Amino acid sequence: MKWRLANSLLILAIFAGAHAQEHSSARPNPPTQPTPNSARTSDPAGWVNFDSEAGNFSALVPQIPEDKVETTDSSHGPYTTHLFITRDNTCVYLIGWVDYDPSFNFNRQAELEANRDNFVKGVTATLISSQSLTLMGYSAIEFKAEAGDRIFWSRVYMVGRRPYQIVVGYPKAGDIPSEASKFINSFKVRLR
Repeated sequence: MKWRLANSLLILAIFAGAHAQEHSSARPNPPTQPTPNSARTSDPAGWVNFDSEAGNFSALVPQIPEDKVETTDSSHGPYTTHLFITRDNTCVYLIGWVDYDPSFNFNRQAELEANRDNFVKGVTATLISSQSLTLMGYSAIEFKAEAGDRIFWSRVYMVGRRPYQIVVGYPKAGDIPSEASKFINSFKVRLR
């Protein structure tokens, strides 16, 4: 049994967000209600700082996302996936993490690489770049993949026993939107 953050829920969410953007025109963002674990502070562009106490992270997002939680039983014990999705008129933004059963042992580097590879395969994309990094003192992989008219820019972090993945999907045409860089670079994990 393979345990991977980029499971079908994440892949489905990305395509749903990308598809919705392609078939809408300059729709306004729906009003959002802050969740109990989020602090709302706006930057000059109107983005908010989303702070997840349970997830031990914060990131700038165009609006506060909802937490979609799924617990899956497996032969290695249950694992719980948390997924946050939001979008604007150009990009779709995702943050996800997994809490594995404490008895499940895995190779950290192999887990990072498998998350990348499974994500790329799941969105039927072509990997266009990948590099191993240390970000905020944590092992990470940053990669970009191309699928149709979309580019997916992602970072996968290993923080303790918890893998995190952040993804921004944006149109392939033109330069990288400034919002994509703002989101990717704003993600911060706190020690638990």
